[in-house]
Amino acid sequence: MTTSPTSPTSATEQPGDNHIRVDGPDGPVMVNVEAIEQRIAAGIRPVVDGGRIDPAEITKTIAGLVGDAKVLLPVAEARYKDHGGQVAMGLDSLRRRLAYHRPDPCLYPLNAALCAADLARSCRTLLSLVTEPVDSHRVVLTTW
Repeated sequence: MTTSPTSPTSATEQPGDNHIRVDGPDGPVMVNVEAIEQRIAAGIRPVVDGGRIDPAEITKTIAGLVGDAKVLLPVAEARYKDHGGQVAMGLDSLRRRLAYHRPDPCLYPLNAALCAADLARSCRTLLSLVTEPVDSHRVVLTTW
């Protein structure tokens, strides 16, 4: 399992994008760390009491975070498959939660914002599992 930084190769990529190549279960996977970190930041942005929550923005954030989780989850599972314990249970839990129905941001904007925050924390954990060296004694303090 390796991770290596690469330079942008596509005309659609912005200068400064931080891409890394990680070994996934089906071969190499390119991960745009900077874009994922931006979606994580958008997902965990505090909701100000009485402030308006933009349903379109929350919908976009949730969709991006779900996509990120679906890319990162198999890589994390492959890296930690033989380690069991808390990490494996958390990954199994996250896989099940990705299949759950999420609240409609137009009808339930605060619930959708909380869902986005939860997904953002899970993606932050996945990103660290994928980009940091494998540690068999790793303790993951998160709600997954």
